[in-house]
Amino acid sequence: MNQFNAADVCCVIILIGYFLHFALPALAGGFVEDEIIALWTHWYPGPLKSLWANICFWKGIGRPGGAVYYLPLYHFFGLNPQPYRIAQISILAASIPIAYYLARLIASSRSIAFLAVLAFCYHGQLANLVFSGAFSYDVLCGFFYFAALTYYIHIRERGLLLRPMQWVGFLALYICALNAKEMAVTLPVVVFIYELLKYPRGVERPKFSRWILHCASPALAAGMITAIYCYNKIYGLGFAGNFSTEVIEYRLNPARPDSWIIATLLEPFTPRYTWHRFVESNTRFFSELFYLGPNHVLTGEMLVAIWALLFAYAFLRRDHALQLMAFWVVVTPLPLAFLTPRGGGRLYIPLFGWAMIFAKLAWDVLTVIYKSPALLRQSGRWRTQVQESLGDVVTDRPRWTPIRAAAGAMRQMSSLRFQTFAMIVIAFGLAVFTQWENQRSARARTILNSGQKAVHVIQALRSLNLHPAPGSTILLMPEKHFYQRGYYPGYFASLARDNPLRQVIVELAPRYWYYVGSLVWGNPTLRIYVEDQDQFSEEQIAKMNYIISFDEFQAKLMRSPPG
Repeated sequence: MNQFNAADVCCVIILIGYFLHFALPALAGGFVEDEIIALWTHWYPGPLKSLWANICFWKGIGRPGGAVYYLPLYHFFGLNPQPYRIAQISILAASIPIAYYLARLIASSRSIAFLAVLAFCYHGQLANLVFSGAFSYDVLCGFFYFAALTYYIHIRERGLLLRPMQWVGFLALYICALNAKEMAVTLPVVVFIYELLKYPRGVERPKFSRWILHCASPALAAGMITAIYCYNKIYGLGFAGNFSTEVIEYRLNPARPDSWIIATLLEPFTPRYTWHRFVESNTRFFSELFYLGPNHVLTGEMLVAIWALLFAYAFLRRDHALQLMAFWVVVTPLPLAFLTPRGGGRLYIPLFGWAMIFAKLAWDVLTVIYKSPALLRQSGRWRTQVQESLGDVVTDRPRWTPIRAAAGAMRQMSSLRFQTFAMIVIAFGLAVFTQWENQRSARARTILNSGQKAVHVIQALRSLNLHPAPGSTILLMPEKHFYQRGYYPGYFASLARDNPLRQVIVELAPRYWYYVGSLVWGNPTLRIYVEDQDQFSEEQIAKMNYIISFDEFQAKLMRSPPG
């Protein structure tokens, strides 16, 4: 591969500028409900416990990597949403040069890398990755995932094996990706497949053993980490750690055991290992990534046929980059494939594989077009004119061999220029389509509007200018018309949709305001209760230090301590 040079730097700058064109409006965004809950989850146990969970990654409890992101932002900026949006956009922008260099390493082509990352850095169906703070885990996971893989392939493409400290660096980046989100578990598989594709054919068994020991050992070590992580995720607290008794402190009706509530809350995250779920998820993923829309007619058989054609083309083409990406698009969605089908920003890592395949196919199609018979005839006439101008001796006499080589180089350069120009045209068309799709779907605008509701409530509570003493009791009373307007916190509403226990979840929705109040006043010793969630006698209400009535835009202090 050519060295990373000034042309590559220019490509990266253009790609970052292109991404920021779509991403900068997100600076006006607020907080979606999931982000408030995620922030509270890391803040309430305290920084030491949250950071210690990152070190004890093997326990697989929750997503502790979010603490490294959320706690500094909350410490320095409180509940001002703009720094959170700046941080999210910055991490995505920092991922662009990493992804570009990875594409350059794999494809050995600047044009292919540029077109692939152009398709990857902003996707209209993945707008929530940029505009919704709830996808900060996906952003962090993708950043460390690509950083770890790029670091590994950078070393291996130079023909070197990882030294001990490089092992540590690679595994540390991988653990950071794991701590951010479960999607990272596919990295050891991708690295192992990369090494398998590099392994020379026809090598006798003793050398294969040495290959396992030296070349595949980092992937196997990462695989051992993954096995421990997955075991604790499946059989330990796992994702339920985010919904532990510290987070869900509901006063439940005896007729509704805790297990029912927790099972309901975790339903979207509970895998169902069936062929139907696998096909349903992957057809949705493919449809979203290729803008087929919600009413697509893609079936499981069609998807398997597409995969089969892709593998056949990659291996008949004998292109290692295509081969790796063929495995990539099947392997990387596996952590999502057996869950309740949901796409969006969760497809950040699989998107890279499809973007690379798109760029490689575009390059190959342009190559075929250039070498088509009509163009070959035109090329032949041009070649005849060159020979006539230089004389027959150019092709007949040995001393003119350098000139013949130069003429061949000119023809080859002409092909490269044609393909490069055509790739620029395709990139421009892709950018125009993405702009059109972004405006048509209005997905970004919808997310921005939804994030404003939490900001309004935060501002309303702040306007009271309260400074509750540690240990104070506070009763929050959402106005009835707040809910009558149809606004339930989106996190609970999304869980309630098409769920047989919908009423149970809707009744839990007021709990969300407990998280908001806790973060507004920033004191974990406060005892905050929410009307409609917690039932109190008149005597208990009379002992409350503060009673606050509020809706989306204003808050009223109904009671406060004397003096």
